[in-house]
Amino acid sequence: MPDVPLDPALPPDIAGWDRLQRPIWLFDPVSCRGLYANAAALELWGADSREELLARDFSQLSPAVRTRTRRLALATANGGSLSERWSFYPRGRPVTVQAMISSFPLSDGRSALLFEASAVEATQDELRAVEALRHTSSMISLFDTDGRQTFANPAAFAAYGGGERGFVDRFQQPEQGAAALAIILEGEVLAELGAVRVEGGARSHYLDARRVIDPVSGRASVLLTEQDVTAQVEAERALNDARQRAEVAEAKERFLANMSHELRTPLNSVLGFAGLLGDSGLDEARARHLGRITEAGVALSRIIDNVIDLAEIDAGEAVLEPMAFDPIDLLIDAMADIAPRAEAKGLSMRFDPPVGGRHILFGDAGRLRKVVDQFLANAVTFTDRGSVVPGLDLQPNGPGDMTVEISVIDTGPGLDAAARARLFRRFSPVDDSAGKRVGGSGLGLAVAKASIGFMGGEVGVDSIPGQGARFWIRLTLPRHVESPLGLRDAGRQDDGVLLRILYADDHEGNRVLVQALLASQGHRCETVGDGAQAVRAVREGAYDLVLMDIQMPVQDGVSATAEIRGLPGRAAATPILALTANTLSDQRKAYAAAGMNDCIAKPVNAVELIGKVAYWGRLGPAGERSAA
Repeated sequence: MPDVPLDPALPPDIAGWDRLQRPIWLFDPVSCRGLYANAAALELWGADSREELLARDFSQLSPAVRTRTRRLALATANGGSLSERWSFYPRGRPVTVQAMISSFPLSDGRSALLFEASAVEATQDELRAVEALRHTSSMISLFDTDGRQTFANPAAFAAYGGGERGFVDRFQQPEQGAAALAIILEGEVLAELGAVRVEGGARSHYLDARRVIDPVSGRASVLLTEQDVTAQVEAERALNDARQRAEVAEAKERFLANMSHELRTPLNSVLGFAGLLGDSGLDEARARHLGRITEAGVALSRIIDNVIDLAEIDAGEAVLEPMAFDPIDLLIDAMADIAPRAEAKGLSMRFDPPVGGRHILFGDAGRLRKVVDQFLANAVTFTDRGSVVPGLDLQPNGPGDMTVEISVIDTGPGLDAAARARLFRRFSPVDDSAGKRVGGSGLGLAVAKASIGFMGGEVGVDSIPGQGARFWIRLTLPRHVESPLGLRDAGRQDDGVLLRILYADDHEGNRVLVQALLASQGHRCETVGDGAQAVRAVREGAYDLVLMDIQMPVQDGVSATAEIRGLPGRAAATPILALTANTLSDQRKAYAAAGMNDCIAKPVNAVELIGKVAYWGRLGPAGERSAA
C-alpha cells in the first residue's frame, strides 16, 4: 500500500483497516470524494493506487447515485446503519456487493459514510438485468411517493440531467403530472402518450408508469418507463396535416367547380341573350337599361373568374397556357373592348406602338390580357375627365428573350401612399384620393399581382394624388421564332364557308343562345340534350365541328368525347370543343386527355365563340359542308 497522506481529520488508527480482507472505504457525501480505501476496496473500485482513487471526482455521478447517497447520509445521521446491495463496474463488468453503511464522525465535525462490503455472487439473470438496464434506450426511473427521483438509468439521466427534476416536473404541463402521480399511487397503471420536457426541449414520450415497492427501502414507489416517440408522432402529424390539406383542397376544388357551373350557366344566358337583344334595335331608354344589365353581368363574371384564378394559384394547380402572340395586337384588342366605356365618359384613348416593328412573343397571352383588361377598366372607372393611355415598351434581353413593360396611364385623382400600400391586397377595394370608394370586390388587382407573379413578372403603380396614376406590368418572355397564325387571323373564317355544327347541352337556354349566335354567322347548328345523343348524332351524321357541354344527364361530355374518338372513319377526327362553365386547370387537362381540341368558357364571349368555331371548323373532317 503506497504511503499516501490521508485526510488529517481521520483517526490515526485507521491504518489498521489496511490489513482487513473485506473492502472498506470512507466517502464524503458533501464533496463527493473518497477519504479512505483499504487494499480490498482499491481492488473493488479498480484503482491502481489509493492516490488514484482519492483523486477521483464523483460529483458527476448519476442522479440515482447522488440521490441514494443523500438518503444514506440522512438515514445514518443519528447513528443508524443500513445494509444495501451495490453494483460497481471496476473494469467494465459489474461486481455486486452487500454493503453495511453507517455514519463515521471526523475530528473536524464532518460526517463521512463508512462502507463495509462483502462480495455477493450475483446470478446470471441479475447480471444480465443490470447490463440491460445500463444499455437500453428506454428511460427508466424510480420515484418516491412525493415524486422525488430515487433512481435513473443512464438513458433517463441523459434525457433529464440531474435528479432535481421530479415526476411532476417532467411533464410540459405539471398539473397533468400531478394528476398522473395521484392515480398511479392509487394503484392504476398509466400507459399513454405524454408531452414531456427533457434537457433538449419538448418531446413526445410513450409513458408506462405503475406503483411498485422499492427493493432497497421497502417503500411504495413509482416506476416510470419512457420511450421517445417524437419522430413517429411528428411523422403521423405531418401525414394527418397532409391528408387534411388534401381533403380541404379537394373540397375547395369541388366547391369551385360547382360554383363555376351553377353561376356561369345562368349567367351565360343572361349575357348572351342581352347581347342578342341589344342587336334588335331597342329605343334609347331600353338600350340604357340593357346596358346596365350587361355591365352588371360582366362584373359578376369577372368576380367569378377572379375567385377561381386566385384559388388555383393558391392551391398550386394553376398552369400556364403559352401561345405565340403579338403584344401590339393584344393592346389594340384590349383598347377596342374598353373604348365604348371611355367614349361614354368623354375620355380620350390613344396608343402609340413602339418603334422597331412587331415582335412575336411566346407566353400566356390569355392571362396577360386579363390583367391588361383589369388595369384599363380601373383607369376608365376612376378617371372622370382627361385620358387613358396604354403604353408598350419592348427591350431585347439576351439573344432569345424580350423584356415587356405594359403600362396604363390615366389622368384620374391619383393615389396616396396609404392607398398604394394596400392596393394589391385581397379584398381591398380601391378608393380615389378623395376617399370615395368605387365599387368592386377588391380582388381584381390581387389576381393581377398573383397572375403576373405566376408568369415570373411583377406589377406596380406610380402615382401622386391629384396627378393621375401609372399602372405597369413587367415581365420577360421568349421570342417566338416562327411567324404563327396571328390572333386576328384565328378569328377569321374563309369567305362563304358555312359549317354544320352539333351542340350538346342539357340547358335549353344555352342551346337557343348558341344556335342564335351561330345562325347570325350563317352556320347551321343542330342541338342535342346529352352526351349519348351526341355520340349517336356524330355516328350517323357528318359534322364540321362539335360543341360539347360537360355536365349532362345520361352521359357527360368527357366520356362522350372519348367514345366519339373511338368511332370508325372520319367521324373520330371531328373537332370537339368544350363549351362549359367548368374551366379549372385540372378539368381542362381532363378534356384534352379525352380528345377535346379546345375549350370555350361560359358565359360565352360571342367573339371567342365565332372565332374558334371558324378556326376549328376549317379543320373539320366532313367531306361536304352545309350551305345553310
